[in-house]
Amino acid sequence: MKNLITILTLVFAQFTFAQNDEFMPNYKYETKKVSIFDDIEIAYLDEGAQDAPVIVMVHGLGGYIKNWYHTIEGLRGEYRCIALDLPGYGQSTLRDFDEEDYMDFFARSLDAFVKALKLDNVILLGHSMGGQVSIVTALKNPQWLDQLILAAPAGFETFTEEEASTLTQFSSAAVLMSHTEDQIRAAYKINFVNMPPLAEEMIQDRIKVKEAPWFKDYAKVREMGVKGMLSHPVFEELDQIKVATYVLFGEKDFLIPNRYLHAGMTTQQVAEVGNKIPNVKIKMIEAAGHMLQMDNPAGFNRAVKQMLTN
Repeated sequence: MKNLITILTLVFAQFTFAQNDEFMPNYKYETKKVSIFDDIEIAYLDEGAQDAPVIVMVHGLGGYIKNWYHTIEGLRGEYRCIALDLPGYGQSTLRDFDEEDYMDFFARSLDAFVKALKLDNVILLGHSMGGQVSIVTALKNPQWLDQLILAAPAGFETFTEEEASTLTQFSSAAVLMSHTEDQIRAAYKINFVNMPPLAEEMIQDRIKVKEAPWFKDYAKVREMGVKGMLSHPVFEELDQIKVATYVLFGEKDFLIPNRYLHAGMTTQQVAEVGNKIPNVKIKMIEAAGHMLQMDNPAGFNRAVKQMLTN
């Protein structure tokens, strides 16, 4: 009987995964997977020569591998480009993870992912929330980390307890689940100066997720990501980052700084917080918003190449 229950459980798990597949995004590149912590699968792309310098790309809140398509296309001729879906996103394992600190959880997941692929001398590229995850990772000083690129990173802008409470309230899973298609489109639009064609594909992926049986878990992961960014500040520790670091912001970022809570602050001022990092270069990307790597991919890719070369 015990063996029968085990078999039925496995069959049900496989059936559930297959049912969920139709709601997950499809990628135009070959998607690979690797297991970490025994029970979490990380989906990733691996493009470019295997012996080229390695760039590992970490998406932001609500993001996934598609955020890096333009970056991969622009850099894979000179770099080995690896873009992953964090746990709870894209094609990686999706569930409500029993974790209190999602910045630490994502940083540990990233470390486990890099070690599972046996990577070394890694250039870590993190966008928005992925930037804060990359900062937390860098502060842990993993032996595999060589250089750090922060694209519109979270963590430079700080919030009072009252402001953090407001942000948490409006980022709850319940609020996210209630969003209409018009609200979803508006949320995407604010990330760009000029929305690229790929943005519509991403919007359709997000709309499709509303019908997924695991939508509640996805929404919870998003909620915990916001809580993690607010409850795991990195501002005071930026001067402890030991690797060469490059900070990139879009000149027309409408999300950083927060336009409602910090109306008197500019994106340039937030970017200059990066000067706390000992070995840092800072660059503003023209004609680009928060999703700078998609908004002005040519300018973004050119800046990355110049920074890494110089």
